Amino acid sequence: MAEKIQSSVLSEENLDSLRTLVPGDTVDLQISMPAAPKRVKTDYIGMLIDECLLFHIPTSAKWITVRDALTVGNDVVVRSVLEGNTGQVIAFKVKVLKLLSKPSGLLVTTFPKRIESIGLRSVKRAQLGVSVTLEADVYPSDENVTGIIIDLSEKGSKVALQVKPNWPIMIDESEVKINYLLDGKEVALTAKVKNHKIENDVVYYGLAFTCDEKLIKTLLSRHTLLA
Repeated sequence: MAEKIQSSVLSEENLDSLRTLVPGDTVDLQISMPAAPKRVKTDYIGMLIDECLLFHIPTSAKWITVRDALTVGNDVVVRSVLEGNTGQVIAFKVKVLKLLSKPSGLLVTTFPKRIESIGLRSVKRAQLGVSVTLEADVYPSDENVTGIIIDLSEKGSKVALQVKPNWPIMIDESEVKINYLLDGKEVALTAKVKNHKIENDVVYYGLAFTCDEKLIKTLLSRHTLLA
């Protein structure tokens, strides 16, 4: 059996999280741009431990703006939901090394120096993340419905909850209140469900905010994973 290669940069736990990514997995790339970061979804190709990571960047016309922003040295934040036994969202920052167009569109980045993670399941709740409670018409008033924000922007968020018999699934366009603690005080955000998806024992809600932008910017500045 081949010897398992270790990293001199990442801890064994972080490297194991990174190894959970397999070629073909969909990842979210946040690319630094002068006006505002651009976010796209693409495929993870692979890695050479401590040296580089590889991602697919299509050569089609609609990707031209993205390709133009992938200059050598530019920052890219990579986020991915890891299912299976880990139930984590991982995020890490890398820099562009090279963008190839032949034989296929391929982005080569540096190897990450640090990985942040958010646990989705109960055994991981103590890990870094934005823990929230939710209030909606479908939930019993005496239920403490808890979840974790795994993606966040000024317009909306993605929230993950465990699937439980007494937590009915919210349908699209449902109104929901998201509560979280800021400096020991509870802050409430209002939103609408735009989409939802169930994977294994987790339900993911795509939410559009309907509240004051100042509240959202405060949340972004204090809690965004690798902002």
